[in-house]
Amino acid sequence: MNKDIKNEIIEAAKLEESGEFRSALEKYQEIAELEKENVEALFKIGEMYHQLGELPAAMSAYFRVTDIESDHKKANVKIEMIKSIMDYFNPDLYNP
Repeated sequence: MNKDIKNEIIEAAKLEESGEFRSALEKYQEIAELEKENVEALFKIGEMYHQLGELPAAMSAYFRVTDIESDHKKANVKIEMIKSIMDYFNPDLYNP
């Protein structure tokens, strides 16, 4: 990872810490474009989508992480968490 990428990650993390998730997402996406297999950036893309409530996009990003690093524990946990959220069914709330 070169110095420019490290600086971009630091900048994205600052945006994330200040609650600017959409801006942080864009920054992480720029990093992922420069380094297609940057697992940290791809995982953070998933995290930002998750924060924004965009669960299918978050899951897709987490799957990209596991495509590169199949034993990435956090990504695998997030995938299972999102699956359980998306599969949730409460008959009391469902009215066809």
